[in-house]
Amino acid sequence: MPKAIKKRISKKETGGEDISGTVTGLRERIKERQKTLIYATVAAMTVIISAVTFFVYTGANATKASELEAEGLKTLYSLSRGAEVPVDQYRRALDFFKKSYDAKKSNSALLHMANCNYALGNYDAAIKNLLELNGSASDTGMLSLSYYKLASAYAKKGDTENALKSYGNLTSIKGAGLQELALIESAKLLEAAGKTEEAQKKYKELAEKFPKSLAQDNVSETNKVKEEKR
Repeated sequence: MPKAIKKRISKKETGGEDISGTVTGLRERIKERQKTLIYATVAAMTVIISAVTFFVYTGANATKASELEAEGLKTLYSLSRGAEVPVDQYRRALDFFKKSYDAKKSNSALLHMANCNYALGNYDAAIKNLLELNGSASDTGMLSLSYYKLASAYAKKGDTENALKSYGNLTSIKGAGLQELALIESAKLLEAAGKTEEAQKKYKELAEKFPKSLAQDNVSETNKVKEEKR
């Protein structure tokens, strides 16, 4: 007897109701893969900015400020790849970045100061650095990192309102990176705050803007399982 042919559901048939019914599944899937995604994306962008900074600052146009910033970068990235940076190294690097910024204000020094302060748990200081950076930076890549780290710092402090606002600012920047992660984090914050409907809207926006994202993959798999159980 021939096997029954299972009906496939196209992505176009996936509606809001399907996404609403898979919030729990999305959360679990994100929990499994998000940590790696965040570190890989943020680390890559940070290293690119750091590499450019180091190249420029150790060249013929080096100044006292740039030399200090380069020393801070060497302090952070002197360990083998993938090794965890000790707290003491963050403190020493932060000192170099502060001295660099005092010698000459620069957006890259602000970003590195914010990263160190965040790693040390100095969230108020990190927020201050990033707000100042957002007011002076125009580079899309740097602004992406800044708004993402700013939202994370607010979230660490339990300030959901400003965290969501910062993620919103990031997603409003045309061509900015980290927008997919900003939507994921926004949905998670809304869920934690008990705002399920708003969280579902974020998941829907994520699936629409990033159809190849882990969220969309999960929606497709969930629909397939539902159809096979019929």
